[in-house]
Amino acid sequence: MPKRPLRATYRVQFNNDFTFADAERLVPYFRKLGVSHLYASPIFAAQPMSAHGYDIVDHEAINPALGGEAGFRRLADALHEAGMGIILDIVPNHAGVGGSSNARWLNVLEFGRRSRDAKFFDIDWSRGPLVLPFLGEDLEKALADDRLKLRFDRSAGRVVVAYGDEHAPLRPRSVALLLRKGGAADAAKAWMALEKGPLRVRDIRAARSLLRENAEAVEAALARMEGPDRLAELLSDQHFRFVYWRTGVAELNYRRFFDVTQLAGLRVEEPAVFDAVHRLPVGLVREGLVDGLRVDHIDGLADPEGYCDRLRSRVGPDATIHVEKILGEDEALRPWPVDGTTGYETLNLINRLFVDPAGYDALKERRRADGLEGDAAERTASAKRQVLKTMFPTEIRVLTGVARRIAGKEAEGGNAPSAVSLRAAILELAVAFPVYRSYVNEEAGPEDQALIDRAVATALSTLKGRAAAALAMIRDWWLSPGDDSDRQEFVRRMQQLTGPAMAKGYEDTELYRSIILASVNEVGSHLHVPAITIDDFHRAVQAYAHAGSLIPLSTHDTKRGADTRARLNLLSEVPEDWIAAVNRWRKANRKLKDDDSLMPDALDEELVYQTLFGVWPVAPDRIAEYLTKAVREAKRRSSWSKPDARYEAALLDFARALLEVPEADGFRGEMAKLVRRLDADGRANGIAQTVLQLTLPGVPDIYRGSEYREHVLVDPDNRRPVDWAAREASLDGPGDSGPDAEKQRTIRALLDLRARLPEIFAEGLYEPLEAGDGILAFARMTGPTGILVAVPVRREARKGKARITMSAATVDPILGPATVETTATGLTFPARTLPLVAVIGR
Repeated sequence: MPKRPLRATYRVQFNNDFTFADAERLVPYFRKLGVSHLYASPIFAAQPMSAHGYDIVDHEAINPALGGEAGFRRLADALHEAGMGIILDIVPNHAGVGGSSNARWLNVLEFGRRSRDAKFFDIDWSRGPLVLPFLGEDLEKALADDRLKLRFDRSAGRVVVAYGDEHAPLRPRSVALLLRKGGAADAAKAWMALEKGPLRVRDIRAARSLLRENAEAVEAALARMEGPDRLAELLSDQHFRFVYWRTGVAELNYRRFFDVTQLAGLRVEEPAVFDAVHRLPVGLVREGLVDGLRVDHIDGLADPEGYCDRLRSRVGPDATIHVEKILGEDEALRPWPVDGTTGYETLNLINRLFVDPAGYDALKERRRADGLEGDAAERTASAKRQVLKTMFPTEIRVLTGVARRIAGKEAEGGNAPSAVSLRAAILELAVAFPVYRSYVNEEAGPEDQALIDRAVATALSTLKGRAAAALAMIRDWWLSPGDDSDRQEFVRRMQQLTGPAMAKGYEDTELYRSIILASVNEVGSHLHVPAITIDDFHRAVQAYAHAGSLIPLSTHDTKRGADTRARLNLLSEVPEDWIAAVNRWRKANRKLKDDDSLMPDALDEELVYQTLFGVWPVAPDRIAEYLTKAVREAKRRSSWSKPDARYEAALLDFARALLEVPEADGFRGEMAKLVRRLDADGRANGIAQTVLQLTLPGVPDIYRGSEYREHVLVDPDNRRPVDWAAREASLDGPGDSGPDAEKQRTIRALLDLRARLPEIFAEGLYEPLEAGDGILAFARMTGPTGILVAVPVRREARKGKARITMSAATVDPILGPATVETTATGLTFPARTLPLVAVIGR
């Protein structure tokens, strides 16, 4: 099947409430909007009722809850008939575990390290049974309260220990013991043979069949096993060990996705594991049903470069591959055989254009008065240090053990650093690492050496004596692991730790606790450079833009929707007004706070006000859900592991009172007035961002529903149901179908332009243009033909006349002014008619 060029994507979120059939019905809408490809969230078999699909339990099956293989094929056929394609989000780093749905995981629990599936998961068996941190209390209390139950799972042919929805199969010799107690000697013998003999599929099937045939004996034996002491003795002899989830994080012996214990890391670097995980998506690509793949969390893999090489060899040169890679400031995508990233670097580049640096600094000074301490780098380091100690103690401990092993072999005269020194060096090095990770295999290249040396220099400022000496040793190992297996293991584990440290420390801690201007706190952002000049923007696009990378404005992972950020950015243009308003509100709303301690504190009160401004008007339940997540992610006054019920209640009661009680009528009136005053500018900023998304080098990626103006927050707020009927009606209806649809009309017009002039958007050079203060202008040219783009990035820029310094023989406006005055030296038009997008000829 001929390849369908990737022109623009539309992200859909499949789950039980939005299936393949729902997407199939909407294919005419997607076609009329103008996207070339549907960009699908993971479609593989996931945990029951999964809202997102990233908790895959079977990479080799399409989720039956979404419509199964037949439903997916119907959707693909409908897209192809409409001239469109589909790209899939694949998840090679981890799988959903817990419950009773992941057959491979259950097999490992049943047969331990001898399981044929043990190689799939990154488990450290040297530390004993597989730790399952799924209990809501200590094991002793769960046993005493009769919360753990032995059950015969007839359909699976297993005996399991169950705790709520969690199921773990007993090992063969425990099943044999039960069968002997029930008088089923032959069946017991068959199960005992599985304990030490080869695990042949036919033998396992035969043993399960015998277990079913002796169901009465099993049930009788289970009845005699009642009581906490007997069950505790049985549990002590399993390949798994249940522990309390709050304390079990320190005992874990399997790699997770970040800190999510229900997502276990996969060893996709193993050829057999790679084949199993990719057999289905690669097959769909080769068959022509799928045009490309989006790789989730590429930095979690042991060897991202080797992975990309292998994946490219399987799907061929024509399929598109995009990697979810968060780039650091001035960090370029490595030269892997992929089409580009999922585009967070461009999202933030666009957002920074609309932040006034002087206004941001004024807001920052106000936050310092509220108790915000240190600069962004210091706060991020503190947050990373906190999460490494509390969320990743197991990973630090394992790395320390490997380091001790290496040091014991290599230290001269037996003068190896102590475990304490090595642990301190590892911790501070992970804190100091400036980007998500390095990509060292046998030797560090220049880019990785620079990153490692930069981290070492920063870590040295916090380490002394033996810990500093240990750091020097670790630097040598990291720079040159060679073919030493211990050094290679250390480097692999270190590289798989720095990413989670950054993600959880920066994105999921610092970005929730240091609210200066909430719109800047975004995935892939850099808080020390919250704004960018037009000239620097031009340079960044020319230096780092990838024509094949996606360009999103909202995603399922963004902290706020694009229109929420667009409105919030305006606060940097009116900082004095905002600060004065907040000062009034704090005095007026003091009576709504907890009387004893004036909770919430000043920093969280600012978060409440900015959040309300960003999404006004808003229902109390939406704010309550968001604030609960925000305060726990921030880990200042509460957390997921140790929620402070009193503080959270005070915070939510305060926010609800602001929206409901008569005493806050004055506040609500002022907030509504401020939103009305700035609403037109927020709408204009949103349209301007959309124009840039659709005209800069790259592939526009539109998030489900965001073609309408919508003010949303982080998930699950950004996963709320989409009113598809309204979007279909406005796309087919008259041009005056409401302000919410203005962005939809802009998207349709520019996607139509991309379809008419594909070579300009695929190959056109980016040419910066002068257009006056507060106006960004550029051309995309292929020879004498191209497009001209001009957008305002400041409120004041929309007043008066705009003049672009360039010569053009023809100017055909697609958006903006109906006519443009042309002279030999430039173009002039009313600035209020911006944004301008025009086809030009020279």
